[in-house]
Amino acid sequence: MDEHLNWMRRLKIRHLEVFMALVETGSQSATAELLNVTQPALSKWLRELEQSAGSPLFDRGRPLKLTVYGEVVLRYAQRVLGDSLRMADELGALQAGSSGQVRVGVLRTVAAILLPRAIVNCRRNAPQVQITIQEDSLDNLLPKLQRHELDCIIGRLQPEALNADVFREALYDEPVCAIVRKHHPLLARDRVTWRDVAGYPWIVSLPGTPMRLCVEAEFASARLPAPTDLIESMSLLTNEKLLQQTDMISVVSRQLAVNYASTGSLAVLPIKMRDALGPVGLIWVDANPTAALARFFDAVRLEARALLTTEITSMEPVSPTAVRTRRRGTATGTS
Repeated sequence: MDEHLNWMRRLKIRHLEVFMALVETGSQSATAELLNVTQPALSKWLRELEQSAGSPLFDRGRPLKLTVYGEVVLRYAQRVLGDSLRMADELGALQAGSSGQVRVGVLRTVAAILLPRAIVNCRRNAPQVQITIQEDSLDNLLPKLQRHELDCIIGRLQPEALNADVFREALYDEPVCAIVRKHHPLLARDRVTWRDVAGYPWIVSLPGTPMRLCVEAEFASARLPAPTDLIESMSLLTNEKLLQQTDMISVVSRQLAVNYASTGSLAVLPIKMRDALGPVGLIWVDANPTAALARFFDAVRLEARALLTTEITSMEPVSPTAVRTRRRGTATGTS
């Protein structure tokens, strides 16, 4: 125990950076070239590191592969380097006269309305907070959050988030909606059934995604086969243009539907859909969020509550009850 503690005290950020370079390149020669050092010097450094750790960190070969001990070092190295980068960013922000930084990962389900409103609200109350946005899928964003490369994620609380070692807070339940072009033939009907929409071509997300499974479940519930005349697409812009120019049908989150309807880009099809995708919420890893992150959380919560009152034509209003859940105890959310 004491030996390992002494070893950790001797570790420097540079050691972790070299270790991460070896992991990323999988090659001592490539790492030596990347870091502008000789390969013998790098090999000596790696031997000394492993001797200090008391365990081999890599299985030698092409490429280098982490041992179980190396996997442990990797997990903590990612966190330490992520926190070091965040510390440098916060210090730089303070020196520049700003009030901290918030790095947000966002799923496209909330990128249209909730996030822009929250950013405007946050900047109104804390104009010097620097906000960085990355839009991606949860399976790509979650590892970045766990490496402390992101401060939080906003999106649907999918199973990956429920199973991860993170804090989470549900903000509201949001149904999905079917959307079509403004003058779609089905909009002339007072009532639209799943048998009606089965005869039209569809734009759906990729197989296995929550939105695709939702569509398939709706058809199965109506005892109808899933659409075969379809296009699989994850591009919001492409989907919007296709819907505007054809009689195709697609499904999106309520926020996107509100956005399309309010701008006149597309219309909401009056067909009942079950909420099968779970709540929209916040995901984060730090038990004690920074003041900047706490301000941002407050803005997100405020705008989430406001969204619950939003209604558009041909859409049932969302329940005004927001369910909040937390994991790993209670984390502060106000400054």
